[in-house]
Amino acid sequence: MKQLHRFAVISLSAMALAACNTTPPQQTAATGPGGCKPLGGTQQTSSANSNTTNAAIGAVAGGVLGAVVGRSVANRSSVGTRNGLLLGALAGGLAGSQYNKMIGMTEQNDGSVKLNIPGSVMFSTGSATISPSFASTLDSVAGTIKEYCGLTATVTGHTDSTGTAEGNRRLSADRARSVANYLVSRGVDPMRLQQSGRGQDEPIASNATEEGRAQNRRVEIFVRPPAS
Repeated sequence: MKQLHRFAVISLSAMALAACNTTPPQQTAATGPGGCKPLGGTQQTSSANSNTTNAAIGAVAGGVLGAVVGRSVANRSSVGTRNGLLLGALAGGLAGSQYNKMIGMTEQNDGSVKLNIPGSVMFSTGSATISPSFASTLDSVAGTIKEYCGLTATVTGHTDSTGTAEGNRRLSADRARSVANYLVSRGVDPMRLQQSGRGQDEPIASNATEEGRAQNRRVEIFVRPPAS
């Protein structure tokens, strides 16, 4: 697995380059069922309309980045160009988020991409209610899942070891459900989502320190490309 924080930096550069070019050819993906786009298969259009919202700019940056990253990944690993496009789409969609530097993005061996989101930016202590300030970031994730045909996602909640094991399992499940429900409220087909709460059972750092406990309080979203 490779840490992909560098891709977020590249995505911001891609946006800046796109903004500097006053007459860029737009990339329009062929559409699938319901108007979704397949991963790859874009065509040039002559439209001169420019994107004016942050979300649209992020999508353009994701497309540019995806093409570049996709070719790089195809040359250096077994994942292939399509997964590179997924990486680019996610990084581009999150480029405008104020939390973008706090969200880890990791390529998994099965070809999925894991978004690792600190619990502190999404929830208050002991709560499963999504923070209003984080909602727009989840909007970007929902938009990417909806935009590309066949993408599925698994939302997994985790806690530190403070409290009881049963209470932590329940809180982590409630938080995963809250995130999944929010994605559905933004138009993601519930059939494309799964959710689970792992409680304190899968720490990624020591629970003996506050820093380690903060790392363990997290939500992971695994976004998977469609089967070939």
